[in-house]
Amino acid sequence: MLIPALFCRWNFSGPVFGIPAITFWPYIAGGSTLAIGLFCLPKRDIRCAGGLDKLFWFAPLLVAIAMAIFGADHFTTVHFVAMIVPAWMPWRLFWAYFVGCALLASALSLSSTVRWRLAATLLGTMLLLFVVLMHIPNLIREPQLGFVRTLILRDTALGAGILSFGISRNTFAPRVLAITRFLLAFPIAIFGFELFRHPALAPGFPQEDPTVVITLPAWIPVHALWTYMTGAIFIACAVGLTTKRYARVSAKTLGVTVLVSVFLAYLPRTINKASDVAGGLNYLAIHCALAGAALMLAASIPSNWMEETSRARKLQEVSVSR
Repeated sequence: MLIPALFCRWNFSGPVFGIPAITFWPYIAGGSTLAIGLFCLPKRDIRCAGGLDKLFWFAPLLVAIAMAIFGADHFTTVHFVAMIVPAWMPWRLFWAYFVGCALLASALSLSSTVRWRLAATLLGTMLLLFVVLMHIPNLIREPQLGFVRTLILRDTALGAGILSFGISRNTFAPRVLAITRFLLAFPIAIFGFELFRHPALAPGFPQEDPTVVITLPAWIPVHALWTYMTGAIFIACAVGLTTKRYARVSAKTLGVTVLVSVFLAYLPRTINKASDVAGGLNYLAIHCALAGAALMLAASIPSNWMEETSRARKLQEVSVSR
């Protein structure tokens, strides 16, 4: 009982330098993570990578920045987060702080590259547990809440992509990667069809709050065309992810497509709504996380699937002969 009690006494809601804590700490957490990541990136490996494969080295950092921002959100809005914790779990405030610490720890590990595969494994598993322990029960209890379906699909996609990077060096990686490819493909296909239903909205995740409408900047012509193109790419990538031959290029294409949306739609919105973390920075962060998760999956898939299949078959034949 001592640890939960200590957590309950913490207060992170006070202003800092005259800036509300709810605004100050997410920016500080995200900016600090970006600085750590840029310093720790393996420059030599990036130079050796060819073409868009260079982006693979930035994928964990994209996820880290998002997790740092959300981790800070857990501390500055802890009482709201505690309300989301399932009622059957004791010490709800403690778990809100605990998850915030876990998100910040994963951000530090992914950005510094220290034990980053372990961090990716734990983070991906935690996101998938959110789906099983919170989102699905909430949807069963209140099926009319459309945003809960979005949360299920969103955290499934993020958890699958991040987990794939964590387990990619393990002996059982091929089987788990096959599962994570499908877990990412299904939500992306749904999001693609949603973009065709709502072409006026900015490409990416469906907005959780129905009162928030995010569109592309006014200087971009023919908004609907951009959204339709993104929806078509999402659906094509989802189909490609279900195949072994095209899974890698599909995950890479998905990551690049979401990055384009980040720069076209969500970075300008964050700049215009700098003081509104929930309506600006958080949307930037979640799409950075999706781009990073897709690129992490792409980095985990062997570049030459035929060679990998042949190697796996030979190993299996050797084990059988023994």
